[in-house]
Amino acid sequence: MATAKERHPAIYIERNEDTHSRPRTVPMRLLSLGYSRTGTMTMQLALETLGLPCWHWVTMSENPPDLAMWAECLEAKWEPELHGHTKPFGRAEFDNLLGHWSAMTDQPAAAMAEELVAAYPEAKVVLVERDVEKWFASFERTVIAGVENPFIPLAGAIDPWYIGQMGRQTDLLNTHFFHVTAPRFRWGLFNNPEHFRQWRENAREAYLAHNELVKRVVPKERLFVFKLEDGWEPLCRFLELPVPEVPFPRVNETEVVQEKINLYIAESYKRSAIRFAKKAVPVAVVLVAVSAWWVWR
Repeated sequence: MATAKERHPAIYIERNEDTHSRPRTVPMRLLSLGYSRTGTMTMQLALETLGLPCWHWVTMSENPPDLAMWAECLEAKWEPELHGHTKPFGRAEFDNLLGHWSAMTDQPAAAMAEELVAAYPEAKVVLVERDVEKWFASFERTVIAGVENPFIPLAGAIDPWYIGQMGRQTDLLNTHFFHVTAPRFRWGLFNNPEHFRQWRENAREAYLAHNELVKRVVPKERLFVFKLEDGWEPLCRFLELPVPEVPFPRVNETEVVQEKINLYIAESYKRSAIRFAKKAVPVAVVLVAVSAWWVWR
């Protein structure tokens, strides 16, 4: 059986590239703007099978500076005056964030649908739709319940560079995409039940509003509304690509997402412990040396 590291290698990769100076290396060809839990992992695998390297939420963990820049992107969209942003993100900034990929799917990028459609007028757009009740059941069971994990507040506090940046994105999305008014934490390190109640209550309406936004801002000739159960043929026809000689992928995303969230938290604690040890060991050596000098002087 594959190990967790073999199943989710991106979680264990930690590059430190300067996202703000990273150039585009491949053309952007497809924006898959269905929101999280519409089969985004399945779409990522399908698009990569078609030869389109695809960005997904999980990709951010490979390079922690990406997490911070995506939070900046959401701030520039929704709270520019609070954070000193002079303009929203455009093509240059999205190239920094998405320059290694020919396609994208999942949040937080999907929340930038209008901006991405304007930034890449040459790209085709796919909107994966799912029955709202089935979508909510999946979103509630994985994303909302995952963020509700009682270990996340502490993980975010001790690891502001990694889990903390994911939390920064979550707060912006919940405030402005899901219209949650209650803060996520009480007294800093405890989940606020009212926040999660509002999130659950508002989720369906936000999801449907997102789908309508995509249909409204994308020219009809660029947009394909897709259901995963329809398989390769209509998708490949829209993309003008040959149908692969393999079955259309099916990913058990609920199981995968739940496992990933737990691994993110564990890896966050591990990285924080290593960072602390690197800082503490030199101090400890100095203290031991001073103590030894004091005893033997």
